[in-house]
Amino acid sequence: MLEKKILILRNDRIGDLILSLPAVSALRKAYPEAHISLLVQPYACDILYKNPDCNEIILDKGQGVFELARKIRERKFDLALVLYPSWRNGWLCLLSRIPVRIGTGYKPIGLLFNQRVYIHRRQCHERDYCLKLVEKAGATNKEKKISLWIKEEERLWAKEMLKNLGGSPIIGIHPGSLGSALNWPENYYAKLIELLEGKNVVITGSKDEEALINRILIRAKANPLNLSGKTNLSQLIALFSLYDLFIGPSTGPMHIASALGKPVIALFSPISSQSPVKWGPLGEKNVVLVPDVVCRQKRCSLSCNLYNCMEKIAPEMVLESVKEFLK
Repeated sequence: MLEKKILILRNDRIGDLILSLPAVSALRKAYPEAHISLLVQPYACDILYKNPDCNEIILDKGQGVFELARKIRERKFDLALVLYPSWRNGWLCLLSRIPVRIGTGYKPIGLLFNQRVYIHRRQCHERDYCLKLVEKAGATNKEKKISLWIKEEERLWAKEMLKNLGGSPIIGIHPGSLGSALNWPENYYAKLIELLEGKNVVITGSKDEEALINRILIRAKANPLNLSGKTNLSQLIALFSLYDLFIGPSTGPMHIASALGKPVIALFSPISSQSPVKWGPLGEKNVVLVPDVVCRQKRCSLSCNLYNCMEKIAPEMVLESVKEFLK
């Protein structure tokens, strides 16, 4: 089999990259001798630590399209697989003179691809959407398992952070979503933390989410272990690997916990583009809670007559799911 040079473009968010990993694995199985490169955001590259299916990481630092295309063109790729269908990525592939460019045929950007796949992203889970795209490149493996590798120094760090907790089970709550989806109200997170008083609860969040976490903890009459703003991505992965249960909204950290095989209680909005059908946690141990409303909105706004429908998911409902897991 001739060696191919393949570029996969997944330079959006952490969760999207995680859900793309089965597609990367399928390509590796189809082309075991290929040189596979991934174009990703700098903050997401630790997701690919020790990933055996990836030979090279190319960072999209937001530089000009012509500058990045020049860097990509030097590598002389044979095939580009655009898993994140943005105009930036379409032009990057074209300007890099990659002869085979695979991507969606259902968006205007499809004009920049010469191999098009006609499947709507909203009609299936993102993992399965990515697997459909790689079929166009000849990768038909159906293995859907997702694996993340943990740095040993970060594993030791995580154990040190949790050493003063009273054993198992450890419940992790990650309240922030950085705007990726409609979130649960802050006072509901505070109430849930109160209801979990006496259990081993760990709160995490990025530095940008520290203010959110502080507002929640000020309201909560409880004192969980607060590690918000104190973890990088590798440390977060290591920390989650020691959890017994994860609770959070539809966001990258939820997909990290799910990829690590942890049970997840996920809080989802009813907006179709944010649906658990598309973005839900994978695996059989999970509970997905969605407001019981009929929503036809493309995005949430204060003018919606259902606002804020996320309040229909009561903290006591989440607590009942927690009790089921702890049984």
